[in-house]
Amino acid sequence: MRKTPAEWKHYFESELFEQTYYYGGEDLGCTWSDEGAAFRLWAPTAEAVSLNLYRSGDPGKDDLLRTIAMERAEQGTWVLHLAPDVKNLYYTYTVCTEEGVQETQDPYARACGGNGKRSMVVDLEDTCPEHWHEDTWRYDAQFLPVIYELHIKDFSFAKSSGIPEAYRGKYKAFAVADATLNGEGEKPTGLAYLKTLGITHVHLLPCFDFGSVDEAGDFRTQFNWGYDPVNYNVPEGSYATDAEDGRVRIREFKEMVLALHEAGIGVIMDMVYNHTYSSDSCFQRTVPYYYYRFREDGTWSDGSICGNDTASEHLMYRKYMADSVCYWAKEYHIDGFRFDLMGLHDVETMNEIRRRLRELPGGSRMFLYGEPWSGTETAMKDGAVAAVKKNVAQLEETIAIFNDDTRDAIKGSVTEAKVPGFVNGRQGMESAIRSCVLAWCDGAGGYQPHGPGQTITYVSAHDNWTLWDKLNITMLEKPDFAGRDEEVLKANRFAAGIVMTSLGTVFFQAGEEAARTKLGDGNSYASSPELNALDWERMYQFEDLMQYYREMLKLRRTMAVYRKRGREALEKIRFYETDAGIVAFSVDADSRTDAYRRLWVIYNAKKVDGAESDEIRLPEADRRLISDGNQVYLGKEQRVTRTELVRSWRGQVTVYGEAWEV
Repeated sequence: MRKTPAEWKHYFESELFEQTYYYGGEDLGCTWSDEGAAFRLWAPTAEAVSLNLYRSGDPGKDDLLRTIAMERAEQGTWVLHLAPDVKNLYYTYTVCTEEGVQETQDPYARACGGNGKRSMVVDLEDTCPEHWHEDTWRYDAQFLPVIYELHIKDFSFAKSSGIPEAYRGKYKAFAVADATLNGEGEKPTGLAYLKTLGITHVHLLPCFDFGSVDEAGDFRTQFNWGYDPVNYNVPEGSYATDAEDGRVRIREFKEMVLALHEAGIGVIMDMVYNHTYSSDSCFQRTVPYYYYRFREDGTWSDGSICGNDTASEHLMYRKYMADSVCYWAKEYHIDGFRFDLMGLHDVETMNEIRRRLRELPGGSRMFLYGEPWSGTETAMKDGAVAAVKKNVAQLEETIAIFNDDTRDAIKGSVTEAKVPGFVNGRQGMESAIRSCVLAWCDGAGGYQPHGPGQTITYVSAHDNWTLWDKLNITMLEKPDFAGRDEEVLKANRFAAGIVMTSLGTVFFQAGEEAARTKLGDGNSYASSPELNALDWERMYQFEDLMQYYREMLKLRRTMAVYRKRGREALEKIRFYETDAGIVAFSVDADSRTDAYRRLWVIYNAKKVDGAESDEIRLPEADRRLISDGNQVYLGKEQRVTRTELVRSWRGQVTVYGEAWEV
């Protein structure tokens, strides 16, 4: 008699099942060597498993070469070894369970054909570009990074990017070292632009194989953010110049990573282990009901609001997640991972991933962070602790969280369009802004990070409105998204200035530094490529804003405290009493190697009533004006007389520097 989903849930979550069927080996999937291809599939509930070999990766072609029965092995696995003549062929498994007979790709596939329906037997050494094994770039992990969130297609899709047409929107665009605006040879775009910005890492939106774009369709008309996993361990094919040959996407992905590393920029991947594109996935076809969460009534858990939740607390999916992350780190030289809806995973799994990565060469330098929330409630196994914000103290201190309290305090609600924040008119936010400065390590949010290194300090990401659009909606009676409103521009600088002078890890969406607009579209996950693409013409129309971001990042680098992970950074911050609408604090140097003995920072959110600025009383010091919120005068600081009263510009971040005594 067939078990119900609820019965499978209780069976899979039993200690007996875990003790009997947990497989800890490192050879799941297809492992290639000179002796041939070794296949191992974990399918403990299967009655029979066979391997199907195909000539191509196209599921529409009737080119089956042969089907071979696999042998049952230890801990619920099935194995088969084939001679080297199967290299570069494609394969699937046919799995027979009490649910029926299903054909599926390999959950551990390292390569695949178009749209990921057939896996590929690949010698990964064949996919390595020249100098790949000489790539030893590593970020100095003692300092916090500056992260730039980027969608691969957005980056170079526009003609104005100056990228050759064949490479626009592709991995190959990153390997173009000298692209310029419209190809005119003057203003850098692409990789050349990234090198000027002062970032340390790019955060790439999902670029594993996802299902929402047809790799055989018209690339010019399709778009998706990519939060629709199909093959977790294979690069997405639509970003390759050839999606059919499984080797091409791998090679071009590696070329992208190598180019970024040679430019001194790390690569962080956005991973989406919390759900799959469809519940009819390779996981469900291989071990029905194991990899997902179900409610007690047998219905699918849907905390992801995508139709299914994966079950990280199940030991073999926990292992899968850790295996997958480690594979990307080793094979693709990835420098960090961002976890979508991390609140749907359990704390033990996240800490296990951190532990596994630490065992790799350079693994302690890899940066991990995630969204500490879920869409809705999930049916997590009893006793498992969700990796949500309130439980941040139970995560290892090197696993960071996006801080939505910082985001919302600065610019306003991401769900209520008209609700502003500190920089765009909301009153009574001074206490929250002080907590932002401290990366919420003061406990004021009802949670307790280990230190600033656990907080991602940001105001915009791919989700919801761009910062520019949000400011337009909240500040203008009739938003002018495509225009240039000076008050909105001032608020953009204000928001960025707060992020750049607060503790934590700086993160911003690509184009935020140049008033990126999506014309008010607050959820552009499947909107047109043209709407989503970075408009390089516009980027340079807002070159003054872009320059402000660059200079504020330079200023941040002059003070080591801003790169510190631990709570000792909090001891360097001191707040001062001010009028309503103003937050003022000082930042002490970490050592004489810092450019200034102390920074004095003032956030002035007072509304203009005829006055351009206010005088603020601070302890007497020999100060120099570094930024008036409009420009940054690094190296050209304006001397301020030794006085207790200093000027603070309204709607701006004002920064003074106190020189070291000679």
